[in-house]
Amino acid sequence: MRFGRRDIFEDVAATLLMTATVLGFTATHQGWDVWLIGDSRRWTAGLLVVLGSATFALVARHVGARALFALGIAAVVLAALAFWTASLTPLSLLAATIVVAWAVAAVRDISEVCSGPQPTH
Repeated sequence: MRFGRRDIFEDVAATLLMTATVLGFTATHQGWDVWLIGDSRRWTAGLLVVLGSATFALVARHVGARALFALGIAAVVLAALAFWTASLTPLSLLAATIVVAWAVAAVRDISEVCSGPQPTH
């Protein structure tokens, strides 16, 4: 398989969004009181919902439909729990779900590049 500009853009953008997700969660977990989210777990949940939505949109072509559906349902449920309870546990699981979606896409892309076209004799 040959990767085009669109594939590379999606991979790079998804990686940046996943990094922002991890940083947003870490800022809340460590109490860094950063601009946008401050020390609010609900604001962090909102940030993760936005970042997660964009990440899921970018990795949709790279992840299978069933995996994307399962991860999407898990993310919606965890986001609702994070808003409702303002607890760190569903917030951390939401961040982990976003990271897993990105990782599945990255692993599938890497496996396709490594397998490549088989030479014929």
